[in-house]
Amino acid sequence: MNSEVGFGKNVLRALEKNDICFEHMPSGIDTMSVIVASDALIGKEKAVLDEITFRCHPDKLEIENDLALIAVVGRGMRKQRGTAGRLFSALAHARINVKMIDQGSSELNIIIGVEEEDFETAIRAIYDMFVMTAQ
Repeated sequence: MNSEVGFGKNVLRALEKNDICFEHMPSGIDTMSVIVASDALIGKEKAVLDEITFRCHPDKLEIENDLALIAVVGRGMRKQRGTAGRLFSALAHARINVKMIDQGSSELNIIIGVEEEDFETAIRAIYDMFVMTAQ
């Protein structure tokens, strides 16, 4: 993927062709995740997968359902050491598995993906770590 010009554009074209907007798109050197609303894919899963396969020839392609995104945001994060460590420690102690991690170069937020069923517990763990312990 990292050596193929236009890979990301072709994934987005497959979504566009199927009239689907994306909500988030974290990527790495050899992986790309595209987060879309579940209801936008209803009845279009096969068409989208086929179009991405045709345009991009990925090594692996899968749909994962029931992922909740949580953005931890704060201006002070940029210069505060250990923010990510505290975040992941709080989630680990709450027995939450983090399925996706993304932090932009601005360092103003960390976006994580967790199982939808763990959303409320994750929010409480993050709140307790960053708000309750700060008081």
